[in-house]
Amino acid sequence: MKERGCNLLVTGAVSEPVTARATQRLLGSPVEERKRLVTLTDTPTRDVDSRLPIGVSADDTGVRVVERRRIERSAAEAAGRESASDTGLRCLEGEISRAVASLDGGHGFSPGELRLSLDSIGPLVEVYTVSRVREFLRRVCDTVEDSNGMGHYHLPLSDDSRRVREFEGVFDARIELRQREPFGPEQRWHVPGYGTTGWIQI
Repeated sequence: MKERGCNLLVTGAVSEPVTARATQRLLGSPVEERKRLVTLTDTPTRDVDSRLPIGVSADDTGVRVVERRRIERSAAEAAGRESASDTGLRCLEGEISRAVASLDGGHGFSPGELRLSLDSIGPLVEVYTVSRVREFLRRVCDTVEDSNGMGHYHLPLSDDSRRVREFEGVFDARIELRQREPFGPEQRWHVPGYGTTGWIQI
């Protein structure tokens, strides 16, 4: 999956610190050459550093942050309040594509070099229909795979929820999160054609 590019749905009704820790891991080791794109659909930009690997900052040249609320405000000003809701997802998709292009610099990415995080799908389905969000996600996933990258997309709900079922077909696999005391955050992978792994600590 890493060699050809992949997109992962991250599920589990877990706390914000567990989500942040999983994101840190999925964005790649700070000692390896990585280009990181963090897309925030509802989280304030000031909290982005908690999602980046230790030693990596939002100000680093290999990091881009895309903030949905800022983009939608710009869309509303440019297109008018009535049509802004129709263009919001397209504007967000365009901003993600431009961020990927700016990280590329025209040289292309090695397998797994590009890492994308989208936190989270939940606020999008509060504004847009499931079918429109699904199409948006498919296009973003195509962008990631065309770059041999690894994308992960949070949906902080129980893995057996109806909403997860609505979106799981867009992705290559799911990562389910949980937190048990005294073991701390854990994950298990659900991979079509392979099955489900055991629980392991993050």
